[in-house]
Amino acid sequence: MSATLSYVFCLVRSGRRPTLRGIGDGMPGGDELRAIEVGDGVWAVVQSVPEPEYGEAALARGLQDLDWVGPRAIAHERIIESFLSATALLPMQLFTLFTSDDRVAEHVRSDRARIGRILTRVEKKVEWGLRLTWNEKEAREKAAKRPARTGTEFLARKRDVLDVGRRRLADARTAANRVYKAIDRQAAASQRRTSLERAAPGSRLLLDAAFLVPVAKSGAFRTAIREETRRLRGTGIETSLTGPWPAYNFIQ
Repeated sequence: MSATLSYVFCLVRSGRRPTLRGIGDGMPGGDELRAIEVGDGVWAVVQSVPEPEYGEAALARGLQDLDWVGPRAIAHERIIESFLSATALLPMQLFTLFTSDDRVAEHVRSDRARIGRILTRVEKKVEWGLRLTWNEKEAREKAAKRPARTGTEFLARKRDVLDVGRRRLADARTAANRVYKAIDRQAAASQRRTSLERAAPGSRLLLDAAFLVPVAKSGAFRTAIREETRRLRGTGIETSLTGPWPAYNFIQ
């Protein structure tokens, strides 16, 4: 019988053992999922995987192959998201592995205080992602379609079309900042990834943010997003809302 490792998907705070019915398969090649109690009402969702396929040497090879990593990353996220309705959910990083279930429990208990604080922070909360992008083509076409009854108006329209990439982009950034501040008030916490927004000169990504929102207030949060989106109509700003997700960005 070949050696196995304990693969950990997530930690779940629950008053009773989390149900695993209907969740489906975990990692390719792995055994059935199980939940092991690690103390203080916290359960680890784990699976035994073959050491020859998930040991250090195998991972070093596999991580160089997207066809190998892809199905495993999808399986990892699918299992985690199956526990989104849990009282509190702490996702583990991809390929979190231990030599045994006992080592999993030992590790969690040794870091009990910090893990407890994280679980309390995300308890009964989910993450939503919001992106605003600048559609320069739409804004430029709108400026070009404005009627011009006089030569002065024609020249003004031509100036607007030529200037749209600079002036209207600045206006769009101002609008995105306003949206972020308005939505931030609806969340328990937020993170704005400004490094991604300004990754390249002239970036058209205006806002890339994650919001931690109480489950009970998710409806009001989405309503606030819709209201802000209506105010952006005709500005060339496009909105993308994703979620709810586990609190990936709030568990550091």
